[in-house]
Amino acid sequence: MFDDISPTYDKLNHLMSGWQDIRWRKKAINELLKIKDSYEFILDIAAGSGDLTKQLLKLNPLYIFSADLSHEMLKINKRKIDDDKNIVLKCDALNLPFKNNFLDLAGVSFGVRNFEELENTIEDVHRILKSGGLFLTIEMFKNDKKNMILRCFSFYFSKIVPFLGKLLSKNSYAYSYLFKSVDSFLSVKEYLNLLQKKGFEITYKKNNFIGVVNTIIARKI
Repeated sequence: MFDDISPTYDKLNHLMSGWQDIRWRKKAINELLKIKDSYEFILDIAAGSGDLTKQLLKLNPLYIFSADLSHEMLKINKRKIDDDKNIVLKCDALNLPFKNNFLDLAGVSFGVRNFEELENTIEDVHRILKSGGLFLTIEMFKNDKKNMILRCFSFYFSKIVPFLGKLLSKNSYAYSYLFKSVDSFLSVKEYLNLLQKKGFEITYKKNNFIGVVNTIIARKI
């Protein structure tokens, strides 16, 4: 699916978020820079076309690893980020090819809800991070509150977004899947509890948009 929509992926993401997804990533990097001014080894999980990878390079890494299952997305990632520090890896988030206690930082933007075995993946992220290493998540979470703003957003997200996605990407399934993947995902509170259960301490949480889009930074204990 992601191979199919790769040519229009960036354009559609920016359009559908009103270009706010770019701002959310930049703000997350600013928060990480407040903690440390550089991170030696960084992993971008579900890196896709590289929008987060590009921002993570501002953290002055020795190397940044862009991991994804989609070959076509990684081709775009490599073209977009012409930097020897960026190493693309075609791999599953459940089988990250790193030794224990290796990375300073792992990040994922709008990909956590696509992990088939979320708990096992978070355990593996914990394994490969150094003690005190950081895990950044920018994601859309389920919000069951029923106020008017959320109802309007739900209509936009379930009806308008799939229509635009089909029109521009010619893929009728992908952007219907997007709504379903959020609607069936965890709430942000449930996700925070899961991180804590798996050995992380929450150091930062930011509600970016009506409780649906959140940025979370967690530290490996």
